[in-house]
Amino acid sequence: MSQSNGKTLVLRPDVVATVIEDGAVLLDLESKYFYSVNHAGWAIMQLFEAGTTREQVEAMCHKWGAKADDAPSINNFLDLIIGDQLVTLTNFPAVDPNIELTHPWSFPTIEKSREPLQRIMKSPFDPTLPLAE
Repeated sequence: MSQSNGKTLVLRPDVVATVIEDGAVLLDLESKYFYSVNHAGWAIMQLFEAGTTREQVEAMCHKWGAKADDAPSINNFLDLIIGDQLVTLTNFPAVDPNIELTHPWSFPTIEKSREPLQRIMKSPFDPTLPLAE
């Protein structure tokens, strides 16, 4: 999405992540969709935790070992997370990225679950949930 170019984006606070062996799983608590990202995808998502620009992401990917022919994969990844609103614009300046890629570079991948979760319990005291007997 070109409208995000040069603007600082941050990970939405209601997108939570769990690191797994192959990268991370993200859960959007608003839409209830899960996303699975590989190691490069998780490193990119960490850049958004503090705030970053699309240009900074592209520069970091090259620092991590991305080649010119990885650009379409990087752009597709960014287009999806921006389009699905996992990240949002902020008025704060971008932070100088200091994220290390813990595995050899491979282009970032992201897979969205086919269906959203039907229901997410945000509190164990949710009065709409039936009590165990």
